[in-house]
Amino acid sequence: MKNKVKKDIAFSVTDVKQSPMTIFETAKETNSGVYIYNRKKVAGVMLSVEQYEALIKKKKAEQGQEVKISELNQEIRQKIAFGSLISSKNLDDQLVSLGFITRKIEYQLQKKEDRTNIFAEVIGEQSNQSHLSDKIIVKKIHLRMD
Repeated sequence: MKNKVKKDIAFSVTDVKQSPMTIFETAKETNSGVYIYNRKKVAGVMLSVEQYEALIKKKKAEQGQEVKISELNQEIRQKIAFGSLISSKNLDDQLVSLGFITRKIEYQLQKKEDRTNIFAEVIGEQSNQSHLSDKIIVKKIHLRMD
């Protein structure tokens, strides 16, 4: 009982019981998960082993990137006191010491081991308390991966 639902490939629970290998083959051939319905409600999705392992690998990589961003964020917070007055040169020196390349208010870090690019965007305001124009108050540093 093969159905077309929202461009997704679907089978019933009965189909799974009768011929599970057909569903695995369909998932592999279409490179897509196959929805399994029980009484007109989705009961689950079947994937080939390759599809499942690719999903797990992708999830682990994403978790690894989140950990890297978190660790880098902690290092930045240890070097730069948010909300305090800092010179542009000192800000630049602190971020460069962590491996970033200066790009005015945006910095780029390329991790050599996995060729990951991390960008840091400095969000702040110029101080009106200092007569020196190169002093800023760092409000936030936004990290993102590309």
